[in-house]
Amino acid sequence: MNKSVLAILAASSFSVSAAPYVGLEYGFGTTDHDIETSFKADGVTLNPELEDGIFGGFVGYSLNDSWAVELGYSQFDLDDSRSKNLGIVDIDGQNYHHEMDWDSSIKAKQITFAPVFSHALNDKWTTKFKAGLSYTQYESKASKHEEHELVSNDDVEMGSTLFHSSEKNNELGAMFSVGAEYKILPQLTIGANAKYQLDSYANTASINLGSTYYF
Repeated sequence: MNKSVLAILAASSFSVSAAPYVGLEYGFGTTDHDIETSFKADGVTLNPELEDGIFGGFVGYSLNDSWAVELGYSQFDLDDSRSKNLGIVDIDGQNYHHEMDWDSSIKAKQITFAPVFSHALNDKWTTKFKAGLSYTQYESKASKHEEHELVSNDDVEMGSTLFHSSEKNNELGAMFSVGAEYKILPQLTIGANAKYQLDSYANTASINLGSTYYF
C-alpha cells in the first residue's frame, strides 16, 4: 500500500513539472574548417568565413525542474569572394568593362539533440547546460564568373560562368552549450549562451541570444 502511494505521488509530481517549450535564437561566431578554394592559374585563394550570423530554433520537453530533452535546428552560411577589373576590351566594335569574379561558399544546416540540465539561481535566473549530438549537412560551392559591362550604358551586361563545382558532406558530431536565462513573464524567458559544435568537417564557436516560451 505504501509503495503504491509513493508511486502515485512521484507520478503526480513528475506530471506537474513536465512541460514542452519552444525557442528561437540568433548568434555570432566563427567557424574553423579545412576547405580552401584555390584558383591556381589566377593566383586566387578563397577561405569562406561566417559573416551573417547563425539563426536557430529549438523544441524541448522538461522532464522535471532539473532535466529536459531538446531538439534544435540551426543554419548559417560561410562566404568569400574576389573581384578583379581587367580593363576595357573591344567586342564587336564596342567598349566593355571586363571583370572577373571568384566565389566560394559553404551552407550549413544542422540538427542537434541534447539533454539539458537546469539550475535555478533564484526565482528569475536559471543556468542551463547542454551536451549532445549534432548532424550537419554542409554544401560547398565554388565558381568563377566573367562579366562584360558596356562602357556607354552600364545596363547592358554580358556574363558567363567559366567554372562551377559543388559538394555535399553529412557529418555526425557533438555540441556543448552553457548559458543562462531570465524570466520576464511566468512562461517567457530571454537568455544567452556560449555554444561549441564540432565534427570532422568544421568546428563552430558562437555566442547566442534567444527567447524561450514554456507551455
